Amino acid sequence: MVLIITPLITYSQKFRNGKSEWGIFIGGSNYFGDLAPEIVLKETQLSYALFYKYHHSRFFTSRYQFAKARISGNDLNFQANSYRNLSFTSNIYELSYLTEFNFKPFGINVRDEKHTFFIFSGFNLFLFNPQRELKSGEPLNLQEFGTEGQVINYEKRYSLIQPAITLGFGHKFNVGRRYVVGTEIGFRKTFTDYLDDTKGNYASYQQIAEKQGQNAAHLSQGQTLNNQRPIQAQTMRGDEHLKDWYFLFGITLSRRKVNLQPCGSPL
Repeated sequence: MVLIITPLITYSQKFRNGKSEWGIFIGGSNYFGDLAPEIVLKETQLSYALFYKYHHSRFFTSRYQFAKARISGNDLNFQANSYRNLSFTSNIYELSYLTEFNFKPFGINVRDEKHTFFIFSGFNLFLFNPQRELKSGEPLNLQEFGTEGQVINYEKRYSLIQPAITLGFGHKFNVGRRYVVGTEIGFRKTFTDYLDDTKGNYASYQQIAEKQGQNAAHLSQGQTLNNQRPIQAQTMRGDEHLKDWYFLFGITLSRRKVNLQPCGSPL
């Protein structure tokens, strides 16, 4: 019986001890899109998350996560786009399932590595809502105004709930046997071009003003806020061939549920 039970206990320690892990993430968030063709550091916003990990082995982990992030963009950051004068901010609420792969055997056992680089991928659903403030300071929901003519043309507005694919990498290390500290960056490849409310062509400024009011017309053609002339309808407003991305980067702190002995009490 000893010969039979001993290997089972060893297996349990190796792959099951410390299989559950809870943690937090805090860092920054940013985006790529029509209002940010390259990274703008000053547009970096706060992001944070709560997550649960289930360790299938020392190499593979399932991760379930809820995150809140904020992204923003402004044409004034780029001289070539400054005349267009579009800008936005948006909160993002995200539910994710991710799979992590460790490059080294990482766990809580004596023979496991104390640190490792890792990669992760998965999918998520996220809620967003691009907004812009006018002179009054009140944030206006851009999607509701149909800034590219959705209202005046009786077209369906884009959905504020979208899927995305996550790809990322990071580094983590053990602090004792209970805690894990890490750094990571994760890129979200979305399937929408409306994170910044900008995709296709300009709609008629006059028609929007007549049907929806002056605020809607200003939101549609931001240059008119600077007393510039309206741009002709069907002129290119955004690049509809490229979808938007956003990304989160920061540090993680998590705690494993650990038993020093399979039959002992939790520590």
